[in-house]
Amino acid sequence: MKIRLEIEGKNAGNISYKGPDCIELAAAYLNSTEAYEVLVHIVKDDGTKADAEFEGEFPAISAMKFILSTSKTRVETPSQTSITNIINESQTLTLKERLEMFLRFEYPRVWFTSLDVKKQYELVYGKIGLSTVSTYLARMSREDILIRRGNRNQREYRFKDESNIVRNMEFGLVK
Repeated sequence: MKIRLEIEGKNAGNISYKGPDCIELAAAYLNSTEAYEVLVHIVKDDGTKADAEFEGEFPAISAMKFILSTSKTRVETPSQTSITNIINESQTLTLKERLEMFLRFEYPRVWFTSLDVKKQYELVYGKIGLSTVSTYLARMSREDILIRRGNRNQREYRFKDESNIVRNMEFGLVK
């Protein structure tokens, strides 16, 4: 597989990756940039090509989602890609692992509350209790995955280590 990235913003430039580690390398690079526009060009081993352009608040995260979803065996268009497709293919995830992965994609560099997570999670997966979300967020905070601030009524969370989203997800997408 070959991946070529064109970045506009901080660390602007073009970079190409080829081989079995190209997905992880491209995702790590995207996570290290402060891009305001990202163009992704992918050529799979079978000759299938996929191109996408991302801009807005978090273009690097959207580009990572695109890379992960197009690296799978079936071909998808950018409008069909989502973290849901990735998670549905991996039935071995626990609720905590699924929630952590969901948070890494939905809230990578921002503060969020339990209620924010509950509402967004339910849009993607279905019903989840607020107490369940709060419990897992508190556990992730104790495990030094998340930082928390505020009192019990105004508690917010954020990822402590944002430097490598893909490496922290141990669900085996990269083969």
